[in-house]
Amino acid sequence: MFLLHLRKQLAVCGLLGLCWPVLSFSQTTDPDTLPAPETKVLRTVVIQATRAGEKAPVPHTNVSEEQIARIYHAQDVPFLLTGVPSLVETSDAGTGIGYTGMRIRGSDQTRINVTINGIPLNDAESQNVFWVDLPDLAASAAEIQVQRGVGLSTNGAGAFGATVNLDLSHIAPEPFARLTNTVGAFNTRKHSAYVGSGLLNGRFAFTGRLSQITSDGYVDRATANLRSYHLMGAYVDDRQSLQVHLLSGHERTYQAWYGLPAQYLEVDSLRTFNIAGTERSGEPYPDEVDDYTQRHYLLHYKRTLGLGLDLQLNGHYTRGFGFYEQYKAGQRYAAYGLQPPAPGGVLIEATDLVRRRWLDNHFYGTTFALRWSPPVNPPGLNAPPVLTLGGGWNRYLGRHFGDVIWAQYAMPKGHIYYDNDADKRDFNAYTRIDFFLKNGLSTLLDLQYRTVSYEFLGFDQNQNNVTQSVRLNFFNPKVGAHWRFQPAWTVYAFFGVGHREPNRDDYTQSTPASRPRPERLYDVEAGLKYRTGVVQVSANGFFMDYRDQLVLDGRINDVGAYIRTNVPRSYRAGIEVEGMWAATRRLTLNGSLTISRNKVREFVEYRDNWDTGEQETILFRNTDLAFSPPAVSRAELSWSVLPAAWKRHHLSLSWSGKYVGRQFLDNTGNSNTVLPAYFFSDLRFNYDAEGLIGRRLNFIVAINNLFDARFVANGWVYRYISNGYDARPDDPYTRYEGNGVYHQAGFFPQAGRNVMATAVLTF
Repeated sequence: MFLLHLRKQLAVCGLLGLCWPVLSFSQTTDPDTLPAPETKVLRTVVIQATRAGEKAPVPHTNVSEEQIARIYHAQDVPFLLTGVPSLVETSDAGTGIGYTGMRIRGSDQTRINVTINGIPLNDAESQNVFWVDLPDLAASAAEIQVQRGVGLSTNGAGAFGATVNLDLSHIAPEPFARLTNTVGAFNTRKHSAYVGSGLLNGRFAFTGRLSQITSDGYVDRATANLRSYHLMGAYVDDRQSLQVHLLSGHERTYQAWYGLPAQYLEVDSLRTFNIAGTERSGEPYPDEVDDYTQRHYLLHYKRTLGLGLDLQLNGHYTRGFGFYEQYKAGQRYAAYGLQPPAPGGVLIEATDLVRRRWLDNHFYGTTFALRWSPPVNPPGLNAPPVLTLGGGWNRYLGRHFGDVIWAQYAMPKGHIYYDNDADKRDFNAYTRIDFFLKNGLSTLLDLQYRTVSYEFLGFDQNQNNVTQSVRLNFFNPKVGAHWRFQPAWTVYAFFGVGHREPNRDDYTQSTPASRPRPERLYDVEAGLKYRTGVVQVSANGFFMDYRDQLVLDGRINDVGAYIRTNVPRSYRAGIEVEGMWAATRRLTLNGSLTISRNKVREFVEYRDNWDTGEQETILFRNTDLAFSPPAVSRAELSWSVLPAAWKRHHLSLSWSGKYVGRQFLDNTGNSNTVLPAYFFSDLRFNYDAEGLIGRRLNFIVAINNLFDARFVANGWVYRYISNGYDARPDDPYTRYEGNGVYHQAGFFPQAGRNVMATAVLTF
């Protein structure tokens, strides 16, 4: 069935290349920053302004195809990027496979803009990125770039912590075939085949990848069965290029998103406990799964027009559909819009049932850009300036509905108990100019206008559930300078403004009177770099000043829902230091250190009082922002074991260690609900053999969490007051703080020591 579906999608991909009517564009920067291709022709494949070049005045990290190949087994992108400064990765299943996420400078995945070839990947409504939907995506990447802070103008959701761009546009000039097999702890397996035609007749190229990843997970029943494929066709010549991509992923993962109950955290025998599926009496329900399919169709066309003009058009369409399934005990018929049945005159008000909550969506868009760099260098400049004019439009159509597929007692088969639609549109227009002055100075000015319109089913002023609409307008200016004042020294400075709209839940769970405002960020970055052939050191200082940042404060709004609310002022300030030292030709040390201060200037917590049914308020000042460690550091020591004389054999050993400071689960700074600081270490062996079997044979063996550290990377908390009832005997998530204050908390422990091994054979 999978291969039959693949053949169907090949036909669709071909049709897309012939008649795709919707075009979009990813922007660009300094021509010197384009990747170095194997041939001159390949320079024209894809231009991306989402990518920061060497002279861009923003802190960024490039992870090359070669670096990916040396560390990648089957883990999702957040774990692949563990070496990026200020980044903290987490996994629901504890292994880096399945549902994963990351935070950069304390900003979670919903505040990190992610693009593929400049095309938005963030979900339009939740603004989250679900890496599990595109398994083995890193296997197709020629480069992954992470920009910290607001970064350069990009498409899609606003960047409030970082921007991640995955470049899948590389064309290999020579034909190849690559087989990858991974085995590891927790019954982890990956099997992948990747083939490429090379450049045919100097014009055409085709590649295809087919992958499957399975794992039992560290957490009980946190299984993952993931499948994906990536097809690409390209045409290039001296003046133009065309690429068509089809990426498809299907995931079926057992739910592990509730976290470990707080009372079980220090009990070794219960550390992997998973509450999902346990509402069914006896054995846990076996199909408490998340099942989702996502397909991305991408088109990139670039044309060199002459006189220094380049035009690029890209198109994208994403189709997503799937559900998560739940066994729910004791559900009242009224909650599902039904009258209780009364067989034989006996009223039955509740029943056990199995329900599915569906998401069925379409996302498509168009962007364009025209880049001009005059063929003659104006006086006073070191290189011609680059002017980019562009814009983009995207539309999201989403249907949310739930149905009941089984009930213990009478219920209509396939009963749909909620059904609503959403329509979100996003338009942006920008202009950007880069100047390259003499004496190594370059400057940029980037001005973007963005408007968002959103139609959804939500509550009006009278608390009636009706279709409503919101329209927002944003202006995001950015300015920066980069100066290479000595051959080994550069300095840069950057100021940017970013805006971010509230997400779906913020709108649907509020009325116009209680609706939150958009967030705004003023970002200042300044850095110094020193680079020689032996030593590279950089230091970047940042100050991110937030206005109206959205946070959970425990408040219940006028429709009875717990919502995020705006806090007027909060900030993140710190310094990031990166370094690399080639001690010898065979021994290299690199690492990073972030020291930061992340504060809410004033915060009001709303606590439920279970005795009175009311809420009590507590005022906090200058507390830490949730999930914002004051220190994150990582170091890696790499040793090439074999001397250079062994030209066809390469053996290396790498040892790394990472430290993450303590993190509070909410913005109260309460030490009762904190993730303790942790340190873990990994050991990796790489062996590469040229010509031994096929063209190249690569082995990677990794011992993850070498010293078997016990640590937790994520969690949640709910705090309340109760003097009349102690829930601890009935609820393992509940703990007592004192003075009648309790909290419920869930934690996500990560796997202990485990081994992964990968073999890659290239022909």
